Amino acid sequence: MAHVFKLVLALAVIAGAGFCRPARPSALDQLLTYFPPTARDTMLFEVEQDEGLPEMDTIPNALFFGLVGPALMRDIDYLADSASAVVLGRARFPLNDSILLFWVDIRQAWFQHQSLLAFHTQQKVFTNRTTVAEWFGGDGGQVLTGAWMLDYDGDGVKDLIRRDIEHAMIPEADTAREMTHESAMLLKWSGMQFREMPLSDTALVIKQWPIRSFW
Repeated sequence: MAHVFKLVLALAVIAGAGFCRPARPSALDQLLTYFPPTARDTMLFEVEQDEGLPEMDTIPNALFFGLVGPALMRDIDYLADSASAVVLGRARFPLNDSILLFWVDIRQAWFQHQSLLAFHTQQKVFTNRTTVAEWFGGDGGQVLTGAWMLDYDGDGVKDLIRRDIEHAMIPEADTAREMTHESAMLLKWSGMQFREMPLSDTALVIKQWPIRSFW
């Protein structure tokens, strides 16, 4: 009888130890740790030039690309091989009651890219992606993108002012002519994604919402 009691007691201890073991964090919970929360009213998204990587932990590629999925990432120019990319979590912040935005920074060679990933908090899934900063090109020309996030029209919902600067060296006889062109667009949250809307005065928006130029 004593042996039976000891066996039952041992099984109870083992079962209790298993019951008390903390649950392993889900992949989403792990990803959240790389994105510090922020609540700034106005945000500027810009790429850096020759400043190295910021002092933050890189996100394991398998974790990030496994959760986000290839469908949202395939239209990013120059992101040819996700295995060699460096992924950084800049911040996370709410857009509204059901959408959480993840600001992610992706580097591959000298190409830099930043996106806002929309995460549906009820469905627990990433629904879409919007480019907010980028730098790519070659010796003959480069494209630089940056963006401001703010409530542009005062309706209580944050919008994006996305700015682009195109730079090129155009050969002319024995010299080269430098060309720089700046543009702007308004992106408003509509239908569960950011959509381009018309601007009444593009030149004024370019002046009011500048991004850092490399030229």
